[in-house]
Amino acid sequence: MNQNLSEAIQKVQTAQALMNAYEGMYLDLEVAPEERERADMAICTFYAIWDYIKGVEEALNALEGDCRVVDAIYAAEDVRRQRTLTTE
Repeated sequence: MNQNLSEAIQKVQTAQALMNAYEGMYLDLEVAPEERERADMAICTFYAIWDYIKGVEEALNALEGDCRVVDAIYAAEDVRRQRTLTTE
């Protein structure tokens, strides 16, 4: 599989872990009533960013599957080519 794709998947997984940690640590805090609207906006922004990260993760996972198919096609072609060279 492509090294750049592997690194991108790993970085998204790291971002997911950070988002989980941030959610558990900061989104449960008590806020003063006058700050409630601002806190709600920050929470909505947090989840919008997390949804975007999840979308990127889904796209990378689909791309990873496509790359595996392409790798299998190349491997089959290499085997076919080696057999042709051996029998000639």
